[in-house]
Amino acid sequence: MIERIAFVKTGWSEEYAGGPVVGRHAHISEFEEAHERFNFLQAPTQKFYAYLPPIGRNFRPPQPKETNGWLVIFVSARNGNGPLTVVGWYENALFEREYQERPEYDSGNDFETDVDGNNYVYCVRATTAHLIPVANRRIVVSGDHFKRTPIIYARGNGQDDEWRQELAVIAEEIVADSGLEDLPELRPIFNFPDAEHRKKVEQAAIEKAIKYLKGKKYKVTDRQKDNCGYDLLAKRKSMPNELHIEVKGTSYDEMRFFMSRNEKQYMPNPKWRLVIVTSALDNPKVSILTASEVHKTFEFSALSWEAVLK
Repeated sequence: MIERIAFVKTGWSEEYAGGPVVGRHAHISEFEEAHERFNFLQAPTQKFYAYLPPIGRNFRPPQPKETNGWLVIFVSARNGNGPLTVVGWYENALFEREYQERPEYDSGNDFETDVDGNNYVYCVRATTAHLIPVANRRIVVSGDHFKRTPIIYARGNGQDDEWRQELAVIAEEIVADSGLEDLPELRPIFNFPDAEHRKKVEQAAIEKAIKYLKGKKYKVTDRQKDNCGYDLLAKRKSMPNELHIEVKGTSYDEMRFFMSRNEKQYMPNPKWRLVIVTSALDNPKVSILTASEVHKTFEFSALSWEAVLK
């Protein structure tokens, strides 16, 4: 049994290695910046240093009764305004009694400052840290007990409420879950495939989609070269008698895909459907979704933006 367990609430970031942070706090909303942006950046000391928001009028960091030996579970509101989601954890962490400057400032190399020109600080440090990639952040916890505090002591700080015990069990399950523990640390699970691999996946997905649609008694016409906003035209006598199919394939077993602007703009057409084929090259599985189901199932994020003159 893990003796000391704490849940801490911070801003949302994809990598926590210096990129943007989003959240409800006014400063974060304005600048997309917060000191927790480096919470999972390994410093030159080979350790990890986390910032937690201050507590009380004196703006001091959290003050647990014991400072060392903590399992610290980091949670954040998904994309700044969603449910509280587990994003990672520190093992055997130590709490500082006061905020300390990050060690990068002692390394002799230049390290950035915040928007006000202040050095970035931390109040928790650990040798072992696990960041959950965005696509795998599925564990949601209740925010009922956070209220105005950024930290909840689930075990090891002298309080033994039933809800704290429940949180402690969740924390131990998170750490023990081999599905998360075996993930490469600080590395997303998705990699951009090379052109040849991508072509094989796309072709396998198209073939599987056509076979699936023909099994549903549709006559299928390939429209890929027509640049019409979808890939396959499927028609039959029974309802729905005509579907405009966008096909997406992935070699992973998790549904994830990219869309062009032209493809996304076609989604509102009531005849539009998405056929997504997972594990396309070895053990393909087909799913078909309406536009409404796609929006309920997936979160869309822009990978790039085009800027044109006004």
